[in-house]
Amino acid sequence: MRLGKLGRIVGVNLRSNAVHFLLASIGVVVGIAAFAFFLALGAGVRSVVLGKIFPLDQLEVVAKTMSLDLGPLSLGMASDVLDDSSADKLRAIPGVRGVYPKMKLTVPAIAVGGKALIGNDLRTELIVDGIDPALVADEIGPTFHDPPATPEPVKPCQADNECGAGYCGRPREGGPDKVCREFVPALVSPHLVEIYNGSLRRAYDLPRLNPDFLLGLSVEMKVGASMVEASARDALLYERVKLVGFSDKAITLGLTLPRGYVAGYNVHYGTPEAAKRYHSIVVKVTAKDQVAAVAKAIEQLDLEVTDSGAEQAGMLITVFVLVFSLLSTIIVGIAAVNIMHVFFMLVYERQREIGIMRAVGASRGDIRLIILGEAASVGLAAGTVGVLLAYAASLGFDAVSANYVPDFPYKPTTYFMFTWDLVLMALGFAAGFCVLGAWLPARRAARMDPAAVLTGR
Repeated sequence: MRLGKLGRIVGVNLRSNAVHFLLASIGVVVGIAAFAFFLALGAGVRSVVLGKIFPLDQLEVVAKTMSLDLGPLSLGMASDVLDDSSADKLRAIPGVRGVYPKMKLTVPAIAVGGKALIGNDLRTELIVDGIDPALVADEIGPTFHDPPATPEPVKPCQADNECGAGYCGRPREGGPDKVCREFVPALVSPHLVEIYNGSLRRAYDLPRLNPDFLLGLSVEMKVGASMVEASARDALLYERVKLVGFSDKAITLGLTLPRGYVAGYNVHYGTPEAAKRYHSIVVKVTAKDQVAAVAKAIEQLDLEVTDSGAEQAGMLITVFVLVFSLLSTIIVGIAAVNIMHVFFMLVYERQREIGIMRAVGASRGDIRLIILGEAASVGLAAGTVGVLLAYAASLGFDAVSANYVPDFPYKPTTYFMFTWDLVLMALGFAAGFCVLGAWLPARRAARMDPAAVLTGR
C-alpha cells in the first residue's frame, strides 16, 4: 500500500473514532508531559551546576598528602611539593591541553578600600591566590598580566591624572613622596558575587551589586600587614589592586592576582625558591570524556586530583532524572495497555469493515499497517500535546521562581533546557509505546478471515 493512500485511510479512521482515540491518549499526554518536563529540568540544572559551578573540562592537582590519625586528631602533610618538574610531567599526559600552576600568597595581607561602594573605607584580611595569566587569557584578555620585566620608572606625581593608566600613590616600600605606579590586576570569582547577591544582601538589607559596575574598582593592598597577628611586619609592600574581571578560575573567597606578582611577594619575604613552589596545578583536558583517563594518569604520578564535587553533583542530577523518567515511563506504559484495549474494541467494532477491505484486495500487511499507522498518529499527536504541556508548565515554574522565590547563588532565569533531541525523543517515545500497545490488536485484525466475517460465521 502506498504511503499517501495509507495516510488518507488512517486520517478517515481517526476522524470517525476521534472520541475513542482522545480518551485513550490522555495517559500518553500525561506521561510524555512528565517525561519531557523532568528531562528538560535535569538538562537545565545540569547546565548550571556542571557548566558554571563545577567546570568539567579541568582538574586541579595537588601534592599527595599523608594522614596520621592520633585519636580525635588527624594530621595531614604533603609528601612532596609541586614544582616545574611536576608541571612538565602533567604536560606529557595524553589528553592534556594545558597546565597552569597556581601559587598562594604565603605572607599576610590586608586590603583597605570600598568607599566608592558604601561611603567608607573598610579594612579586611585578604586571601590571595596567584594564577598563570594564560589560564584566563581567552576570557579576560591582556589586562590580566604578570609584572613588567623592567622596573617601572620613578616619576613623582601629585594626582592620578599625571600617571596615565596608572595611579599616583606611595612607593612600593613606603615613603613620604608619591610616585606614579601601575595597578596590580586582580580577578574575583563570580561565586563571590553570587553569594553576596543571593544571600548576604538580603540578610543585611544591602543593594544588589552589578558585576559590570565593579570592574575598575581599586583598593590598597598592604602585603606583610595583618589584622590578626600581634604585630605587623616592619617592611610592608604597598600596592594598588584593580579589579579587571570575573572568572571561575579565581579563588572562591579572596583575590586572584597574576602569579608573577604573588611569586615576587613570596620571594621578598622568603627565599628565591618560593617562586618555584606551587600549591596546586590546574590541568585543562582536551575533551570531557577524557577526564577520567587523565585523572587516573595523574594518580599514577603520585599526585592527587582535588574533589570539586562535580562528580557527586552530576550523579545526584542523573539519579533524580532517572527516577522521575522511570515514573513517567510507567505512566506511558499503563497508557499503552489502555490503548491496546481501545484498539481491541475498535477492531471488534470494525471487523466487517476490515473484512470488506480484505475482500477487495487488502493484504494482511496492509491491515496491520493501517492499525499501527493509527496508533503511531495517536502517539505523535499525544506526544506533541504532552511536550507543549511540559513547556507551558516550565514557563509557569520559571515565573513562580522569578516572582516568589528569593534570590540564591546562581539562581537561573530558567531551570529548563528544551532541545530538539529531547522533543524528538519524547515524540518517538510516545509513538513507540502506542504502536507497541496496538501491536496485538493489529495482528488479530490481520488474521481475520474475510469470508467468516462477512457471512457472520
